[in-house]
Amino acid sequence: MNGISTQSTPSSGPHRESAVRRIRQQGYIPEDLLELLTNVDALQAEAHDGPEILLPTAEQLASAEEVLKGRPLLERSQFPLNMDHALALLPKVLDLACRAKDPLGESARALRQSLDNNAPSPAELLGYVFEDNAFFQHWAEQWPESPRTAYFVAYNALLPGIRAASRALAQRLPDVKTWTNGTCPICGGLPLVSVLREKQGFRHALCSFCRHEFRIRRLACPVCGTDEQERLKFFTAPEVSGVRVDVCTDCNHYTKTLDFRELDRVPVPEYDDLGSLVLDYLAREQGYSRPTYCAWGF
Repeated sequence: MNGISTQSTPSSGPHRESAVRRIRQQGYIPEDLLELLTNVDALQAEAHDGPEILLPTAEQLASAEEVLKGRPLLERSQFPLNMDHALALLPKVLDLACRAKDPLGESARALRQSLDNNAPSPAELLGYVFEDNAFFQHWAEQWPESPRTAYFVAYNALLPGIRAASRALAQRLPDVKTWTNGTCPICGGLPLVSVLREKQGFRHALCSFCRHEFRIRRLACPVCGTDEQERLKFFTAPEVSGVRVDVCTDCNHYTKTLDFRELDRVPVPEYDDLGSLVLDYLAREQGYSRPTYCAWGF
């Protein structure tokens, strides 16, 4: 059992409410979109302990030696899934999206019609999330003003189950103090953000796919792995406290890092990420790109 890698669980209600309130005060995120995200979040919170998941056998998982070399414990295409639970949540997430303002609402209603016609079926749509299926690319081309709607709906219906599987799979990881790679040792996903924890400022990455949290090297790029200090830089913005952007001039990617150790705040990565959009704009203006989407998949 791994005593170092940890599994991120949803922060308690008051902390999330405070994070949402800060975002609302900033005015960067349209109110209708923020309402959609918080409503989806509430649906997921009802099931944050997750459905029952049938885990793969030890023979189906990568060996400890392979994981230590950078191979994920389980390929994403083999991720365990409670289909019944996800199928029950799917129409609820879709209904919320359909009520959103256009173009998101319009594209969600088109997705509902496609699902009603079994093109694809609901089960097929959910399965595509694990396969990086071309369906989502085709959807983006059809709906360029809301290209991630289909993925948003499917992924968020799956997320409680993905979290549950990730929590269980974390117990199968080798005992590692600090992971050399920035990719998730469970599924191979890249970090959504990183968080500095404890007095020493240990850097933890939060997987953008399965939400596993694991400690990584502080002075290394979590995307390409370079640890050449002259290629690693960071910047902040005065209007965003406790968040910085770590950039790598080797791969030209950036990762936001949350550091609330001196602030009276508990990290809520999904919302703290949204609440620091100004940093994304600044990073892109400087020619850096983000390797992942936001927590909700867009």
